Amino acid sequence: MMNKKEFSKRENGQSLVELALIVTFMLILLAGVVDLGRMMFEYLSMRDAAQEGAGYGAIFPDYCAETIERVKDNLPDSNYEVNVTVDGSLCTGTYVQGLGCAGEPLIVEVKHKFAVTMPLLGVIVDPEGDGVPMRVLIEDRIVRPEC
Repeated sequence: MMNKKEFSKRENGQSLVELALIVTFMLILLAGVVDLGRMMFEYLSMRDAAQEGAGYGAIFPDYCAETIERVKDNLPDSNYEVNVTVDGSLCTGTYVQGLGCAGEPLIVEVKHKFAVTMPLLGVIVDPEGDGVPMRVLIEDRIVRPEC
């Protein structure tokens, strides 16, 4: 039978190894939670900016550039692609007279590639490393002008 002294010598580093394994796992889990929070923040920012642009475009459908600028002003940075479509036509010009009439659809689309920073998950979700595609599409109806 082993005495207490011999038994404790054999298990000297066990607690340290267990702590290292658990801390590593917990840090990876924490990085995933932080990434998920960042992704949710970016999605909500995209959605809010698209809603702001759709509201502006529903009132002033002729002012395409201002609608796009309104969306971009409400986004965290400039790495977003913004498209505005009025009654099936892609809105690109600065001012287009009679582009949309009341009741016609106005669609604001915001696209972005989210960069995953969590170790290991980035390899699974985004193997190319160019980001996870995110897309928000808001459809509204033009309020004015009456045609």
